[in-house]
Amino acid sequence: MSIEISDKSVLLKRFLMVGYGLSEADVDAFTKILGSSEGKDVDTISEELGISKSRASLILKKLADAGLIDKKKSSGAKGGRPKFVYYVSKQDTISRLLRKAQELCSDLSNIIKGL
Repeated sequence: MSIEISDKSVLLKRFLMVGYGLSEADVDAFTKILGSSEGKDVDTISEELGISKSRASLILKKLADAGLIDKKKSSGAKGGRPKFVYYVSKQDTISRLLRKAQELCSDLSNIIKGL
């Protein structure tokens, strides 16, 4: 059985929502960062998703706390509050996602066996 690309993205989105308790906006931000080679900052995520900067900050914090994204200080930040760029360390994130998928599948198998 072959799975189409659109089906894969729907499955990944559902997995992230269930496995990590993410909202649709959280997943959208994650996929934007995942698809970026240089990372994204709060302003960019806010603009691309059409949400406020404060909401974008909360989403990025949630993704970082979940271990899905990392952050580093922006090299262009001068004075004032530091600016951060959020990025995905693909190999580390793939490993985390695989562990979470195995965990969820094992838990689900045990639940089904107990029916």
